Amino acid sequence: MKTKFFNLAIALVMAGGSIALSSCDDDEKKSEYSYDGIDAFVNMSADVDGAVSSADLDGCTITFISVQSKDTYTFTISKGDLADNASGKVKVYVPVGTYDISLEKSADGKTIFFRKENVTIKDANQNVDVKLIATAAQQSDYQFIFSEIFFNGERNAGRMMHPDQYMVLYNPTNNILYADGLAVGCTMQASCTEKESWYDEYYNAGKVPVHGIIVIPGSGYEHPVKPHEKIVVAFTAANHTETEGSYEEKNEETGETKTVTYKYENAVDLSGADFEIYDPQLYTSDIDNPEVPNVREIFPAENDLGGIGGFYQHPRGFYCPFIFKLENGEQATLDKFFSENTSVASVQDKDGNSVEIQMLSVKASDILDGITTGHIPSDIVTNPLPQTVDRGKQLVKGCHSGLLVQRKGNDKDGYADTNNSTDDCEIVTPQHAFPAGWRNK
Repeated sequence: MKTKFFNLAIALVMAGGSIALSSCDDDEKKSEYSYDGIDAFVNMSADVDGAVSSADLDGCTITFISVQSKDTYTFTISKGDLADNASGKVKVYVPVGTYDISLEKSADGKTIFFRKENVTIKDANQNVDVKLIATAAQQSDYQFIFSEIFFNGERNAGRMMHPDQYMVLYNPTNNILYADGLAVGCTMQASCTEKESWYDEYYNAGKVPVHGIIVIPGSGYEHPVKPHEKIVVAFTAANHTETEGSYEEKNEETGETKTVTYKYENAVDLSGADFEIYDPQLYTSDIDNPEVPNVREIFPAENDLGGIGGFYQHPRGFYCPFIFKLENGEQATLDKFFSENTSVASVQDKDGNSVEIQMLSVKASDILDGITTGHIPSDIVTNPLPQTVDRGKQLVKGCHSGLLVQRKGNDKDGYADTNNSTDDCEIVTPQHAFPAGWRNK
């Protein structure tokens, strides 16, 4: 395998002007590069505006590796070759062939890279479009927190309702984070009951059993979240204020019944959510909004003795939510996680018999954020989340009271996060709406 190193000739095409390119004849090319090739252009732009600067790329290289011969052609970039936002046409000279093309550099706590495989270069002045991705250099720098959790639901014309449950996941860092593979679990242990028979076995081993897990889909770098921005996950991404309900009212004197129709006046518009949870098996009347992408789900075994068997937020907060991260949101990654984190636990059925079930759990050390939730009458009987995740609690006064658990702070300046939800969070009302286009308002 041969490796060639060259200085990079770059042409930028920018708004308001262009830079002309000088051409070399074939003899000059052969003399400069000592091989036959053709000019090609790598059109570079950042995946997220403002994520990469020309200074970030100073001294880094673009590498072409021939799929057939494995010969490597490397071109060096200087910051003067690029526009301030690191965009431009990068001119290279390579033999006709098929290449794996890449760039990678660490700068200021972030890793900047692109990779493009099996690119065939066969035409003179051919263009190859690439997106530069910038993300936290170390996994320990990765973080998301809850800024809002609305599990409580509300009452409409006296009727209980919670299809407009939602959660908001916030990026508190100064890095662009990618939400692909970001996961939210809900604890199997309820906060309102004595610890289950399997509790010590799992929690003493640093594991948190779950009823179900939702995961943001994507191959790893499809869903960028800028610093101090957020994504909204709704149980049903619809305008719930337009929903009508009805019930039968009986006249005790005459025995006649009539249908009473009412509006969901205490609900909100969630049609602008970034993702929604569509689970017609768990929620038989669930509605899918085709305009909003669905999360993926990881289910525990179905034979969990009447357990929820899916991702479920109790309106009294009995099952506590927490965030962790998978490598990506591809189905194969979810299947691998399920296989590696499922074990057998013994529980008592309703007749007192010992029954073995499959238990899905998450390592406590992998949890990025979590909030211990419950309701005031029972308080927290058993901690479903380790104290390292949350040593506080947030209690609602009852179900369907329209109560929102909200972290103290704001999107611009950040939120309190000391792993003590008693101090970090507060309960407010009403819940917030996220209609279509809410980011632009």
